[in-house]
Amino acid sequence: MRHGAAHRLIALATTWLLASGCVYYNGVYNAEKSAKRGDAKLQRNEDDAAREDFKVSAAHAETVIVRHPSSKWTSRSTYLAGRGAALSGDCETGRRYLSAFLGGAAGSGDEKSRALIALAACELRTSNAARARVLLDSLLPSLPAGETRRQARLWAARSALAQGDLQATDQYLGDVDSGLLPWEIAAAALAARDFVRAESVLVIRGRAGDFRDDVVRALVDFGLAQRLDGAERVVRAYDNARVRDLNRGRLQYTLGDQLLRAGRDSVARLYLDRSASLAGKDSLMRREVMIRTAYLDLRQARSMSGADSVLARVDSASWTTSFGRQINEHLLLLRLLLGRDDPTGASAFLAGEVARDSLRSAWLAQAVFSEFARQRTNSVFAPHAWYAASTLMPDSAERWQQRIRVEYPASAVALRLRGEDPATADDFANAPTLLKLRWGEAVRVWSDSVRKLRARSAQRAP
Repeated sequence: MRHGAAHRLIALATTWLLASGCVYYNGVYNAEKSAKRGDAKLQRNEDDAAREDFKVSAAHAETVIVRHPSSKWTSRSTYLAGRGAALSGDCETGRRYLSAFLGGAAGSGDEKSRALIALAACELRTSNAARARVLLDSLLPSLPAGETRRQARLWAARSALAQGDLQATDQYLGDVDSGLLPWEIAAAALAARDFVRAESVLVIRGRAGDFRDDVVRALVDFGLAQRLDGAERVVRAYDNARVRDLNRGRLQYTLGDQLLRAGRDSVARLYLDRSASLAGKDSLMRREVMIRTAYLDLRQARSMSGADSVLARVDSASWTTSFGRQINEHLLLLRLLLGRDDPTGASAFLAGEVARDSLRSAWLAQAVFSEFARQRTNSVFAPHAWYAASTLMPDSAERWQQRIRVEYPASAVALRLRGEDPATADDFANAPTLLKLRWGEAVRVWSDSVRKLRARSAQRAP
């Protein structure tokens, strides 16, 4: 009897020890391993990459808390779950576990400090920068030199930056290896539309050869704000540094694209040509450059036959790009309008507007307008076409406007040119009505064609 009882006691003890070991190896061990990977990435200033490791760490630690809420690993797993959740961006979970850990007696001094930094990070991420600074300011004086202190200074600097306190940001940083912080400063400056400060930071990073995808996104922001001179200075800084050709090509391409959108065609072509020479084996970039270069040529075409000649030189792969499809759809609408049997001439006039406003090709639009006006002299839209052409070609403006005054003196356009009330002209109300009618008809046909084209394109996509 005693012998059996002893065996049962040993079995129970063995089971307890095995369960305790499983708690560690299946939960805490894996949580610690993931957290160490995350910490290593933080040391290399790879904060974004570290988030996934901390998320995994928190998940492993939580399994221990749920399954064994009163084990000897509870405090350790609470720390790992809280810090992991906080640093992965799950601040609701992170705060709950961190508060529990910080309120307890267990844990080393360094763990308490790291937990407090993670809690401050959550305060900042939930828009409470002032509270984050209070927590970090109370911690920093007691921290020795090392990675924990560096992380505290970084988060304190981020908190000051969020408050717009750039002087304090610099003070917190001092000589610390700030890693990602310059990019955060640049992003904050761009968000505040402080393009001068953003440019200054990016030029410094460029001269140091520190390339990140953030630069490409920043160039787009510069372009949207019409700060293209600043964008050029940033690109030149990288061009003079030791940066991979492909990355330099991406910058040249992005700047070229922004210049193209701003209508600075000659400079845009220069940067696009440079990006093509740096693209190497990147076939996607080559296609994007080719279609934009073709578009620049299209904007210089003086006739539809000239436009067709330009487009014939573009390979089929370039048309599959988003920009290529957009240009192709505009051209489809232009051709559809020009090909319509419309005795009023409204469709041909609308074709000129598509060339001018959608394709942004002044030369092509002028050609469409003037050819239509010459061929359809009796159309109610002839004076409108001459006037539209005159606004595109200032050198011919006076000659064409004089033609309107002489040949179409009763038109609304002629009355406006003479400073009289155009509302008294017959075509003042009729012309817009006809344009609206023909536009609606054409767009219905065009939309159906575009849907079919997109469906075929989607079927061919890998």
